[in-house]
Amino acid sequence: MNSSRESLERSRERRIKGLGVSPGIVIGRVFRLESGGLSYSARRIPHTLIPLEIQRFHNALKRSREEIAEVKERILARGLHQQAYILEVHQQLLEDRMLIEETENLIKEKLINAEWALEIVLKKITEVFEGINEEYIRERKGDIKQVIQRLIKNLAGEASYELEEVEAEEVVVVAHDLSPAETIQLNLKEVAGFATDAGGWTSHTAIVARSLAIPAVVALGEITASTQGGERIILDGTEGLVVIEPTEATVREYELKKQRYKYVERELLKYAPLPAETLDGYHLALRANIELPEELPLLSQYGAEGVGLYRTEYLYLNRRDLPTEEEHLQVYRKIAEESLPHWATIRTFDLGGDKLPIQLGAIDELNPAMGLRAIRLCLKEPEIFRTQLRGIMKASAYGKVRILLPMISSLEELRVTKRVIDEIKEELERERVPFDPDLPIGVMIEVPSAAVIADLLASEVDFFSIGTNDLIQYSLAADRSNEGVSYLFQPFHPAILRLIRHVVEMGHKRGIEVGICGEVAADPLFTPIFLGLGLDELSMNALSIPRVKKVLRRFSQEEGREILREVLQFSTAREVEGFIRNEMVRRFPDEFIRCVEAEA
Repeated sequence: MNSSRESLERSRERRIKGLGVSPGIVIGRVFRLESGGLSYSARRIPHTLIPLEIQRFHNALKRSREEIAEVKERILARGLHQQAYILEVHQQLLEDRMLIEETENLIKEKLINAEWALEIVLKKITEVFEGINEEYIRERKGDIKQVIQRLIKNLAGEASYELEEVEAEEVVVVAHDLSPAETIQLNLKEVAGFATDAGGWTSHTAIVARSLAIPAVVALGEITASTQGGERIILDGTEGLVVIEPTEATVREYELKKQRYKYVERELLKYAPLPAETLDGYHLALRANIELPEELPLLSQYGAEGVGLYRTEYLYLNRRDLPTEEEHLQVYRKIAEESLPHWATIRTFDLGGDKLPIQLGAIDELNPAMGLRAIRLCLKEPEIFRTQLRGIMKASAYGKVRILLPMISSLEELRVTKRVIDEIKEELERERVPFDPDLPIGVMIEVPSAAVIADLLASEVDFFSIGTNDLIQYSLAADRSNEGVSYLFQPFHPAILRLIRHVVEMGHKRGIEVGICGEVAADPLFTPIFLGLGLDELSMNALSIPRVKKVLRRFSQEEGREILREVLQFSTAREVEGFIRNEMVRRFPDEFIRCVEAEA
């Protein structure tokens, strides 16, 4: 009888793999958030009804703005100031000139109702965003869809559903894609986890989940179609896995995992305030990569030594106009002040014409990732670039600010950029505006040509930051987002290790600091290699810092050099990774297994 019941339980258990974006384990019940689809009646309208249809559209805009404002007010009343910024993105979209004017023009020219026009606008914008290489920006298409969905609901006179209370314990909210408004309205006493069909590491849901310490798994694809409200569910945000209707044996297994996870997290957080030093006293600065100012509180919580990479792209997105110099200043000042006494490294915008369709006009490029983007676009649009640089330089009066230039591929590009910076320094001096005249200037080493001429570039800058994500992609000609060739994206490839070694050697030969700001910086498997290379800085997601710091503090730099000598003799990425895994488990079985369990 027991055997039959166990067999039945096993047949009901389903597992779905996704992307873990906020760690932790939840054993609870499903709460399905039925946000609905973009359902509407598409119809033609007579010419005489154009004014009425446009008025319908504006009424929906007004109601949507009121809803967002009401939600934001409730969020602020609950003291969630760090999360309220999410709603500002939707507020900006509801004021967006392209969205409003394009919808009105379609109503007038095609004689269609507002719902149909909004669907066409959504398709156009989505196509632009689909071609974007930068993950953070590409995922903003979800915000646009959610705003248009709200507008269509209001056109139909439907009440927008706002999630505030969930009547259950240990609830996992299951949805296609939680909107920012829904995400930050969650009653944290009731909601224990998120599971969504869509989303990515830098989606708003992921960012908010991490900042609120709510376990989350996204990109599950079919979670909404595979669950019913009230079903038992296990969510593992560390492994990126959900288990629906688990067996009792599976529940017991995950109860033990949950206890162990909490223990490991408590132990790791003990390392947050400790120095990032090896057993023989070598200091390797561990800094944070941040996307938004609202992530700054994570620096002190996880022991970051300032900001190693602040991505400024969000300032330019989902708005009707370009950010002003004052807007730049206020954001960068906040970054600088809250990073003290450490560095705040601000990267100039890494955008392309495809990413700024509203401001610059969509540029039709077959391969935007290798087209007019980053420093190339900055030099082509000098006024936009100068506005940002002036904001950064003014902010340097309030903290220790460094400028980081992306996508540099030649010495000529660097020298032209430095001339622009020198001109702005002269302007600020004439205006008697305070700034740091000696603020360091660095370059991202992410293009193979920059790595090869690292000796030449090092003579012109104050520091290097190796962007391994793009360096690996460009060097191995493998797009990691393309499933067909993603297996070729190999961080342990001997060519990559040799390129990094060359850059470090050339930088140190010229007396400048060299750091890494790609995803491998957060991988403890690479920590001994980076020690052996003599890197000065690793910059990563703040949540990863205690894990890396724990491994770092159990090594000596000399041991790192020994491992580096070994791995440089191997011919394949598989050999390198296999050796590193075996060596780490052999030397530090308890510490390593606990620290990198998720990666192993």
